[in-house]
Amino acid sequence: MIQYRKTNNAFQNRKIIFLILFVLGILLLFFNDMGIVMWYQLHKERNQIQAEIKHLIIEENVLTNELELLKNDGEYIKKIARERFNMVKSGEKLFRVIDKNK
Repeated sequence: MIQYRKTNNAFQNRKIIFLILFVLGILLLFFNDMGIVMWYQLHKERNQIQAEIKHLIIEENVLTNELELLKNDGEYIKKIARERFNMVKSGEKLFRVIDKNK
C-alpha cells in the first residue's frame, strides 16, 4: 500500500510537470518573437500597406492622366484656368455670387 502511494505521487508529479511544460509551450507559441500574435500583427500591417499601395497607384494614374492633359490639351488648360484661377477671355465679364450667410 505504501508503494502504491509513492507511485501515485510520482504519477501526479509527472502530470503537474507535463501541464506546466505544456502551458509554457503554448505561451511561447503565442507570445515569442515569431509567435502567432506577432504573425497576426505583421499580417494586418501587410494588408494595410498593400491597401495604401493600391490607393497610391490609383492616385498616380489620375495625376499622370491630368499631366498628359495639361501637356497636350489646350481646352483642358483653358478650363482649369477658368475654374481654378478665375481667368476670363478678353471681352468677357466675371460675375461673383456672394453668399449672404458668410
